[in-house]
Amino acid sequence: MSITVLLALQLATAQPALPPPFSELPQQVLESGQCALFLWDRGSGKRIGMLNRTPPLLRAIIDGRSTDLPVEAREGDEVMGFAPISRFRSATRSFEVRLTILPATAGGAVVRDGSLTITETDGSAIVLPVAGLAGCPQ
Repeated sequence: MSITVLLALQLATAQPALPPPFSELPQQVLESGQCALFLWDRGSGKRIGMLNRTPPLLRAIIDGRSTDLPVEAREGDEVMGFAPISRFRSATRSFEVRLTILPATAGGAVVRDGSLTITETDGSAIVLPVAGLAGCPQ
């Protein structure tokens, strides 16, 4: 096999990276009765964030640090305590999560369509397509 073919194979099987400023969120342990909605980046398939129901916040690894951002605003009819539109802000960025949340029969919910928009202070923005799952351990 030539080096070109080997390189092409490696590139074809390499997992895409998350766009800055995110890193993959490690597995989270929820207390009994605590509800969360986990978001995966559709491009890389990596867990990008967790929306906590109480208190409402976005947890993500931003610029290499675990960050909890309290909700700034929520809009729409909630499903399991999660709003279809939620906004969060850090010192240097704003984050908007837009989700289509569908209740599941097993006491959870699924997000098939959603986006996470990250807007920098200079107005530039990136929109990430996301999917998600919500649940509450008993």
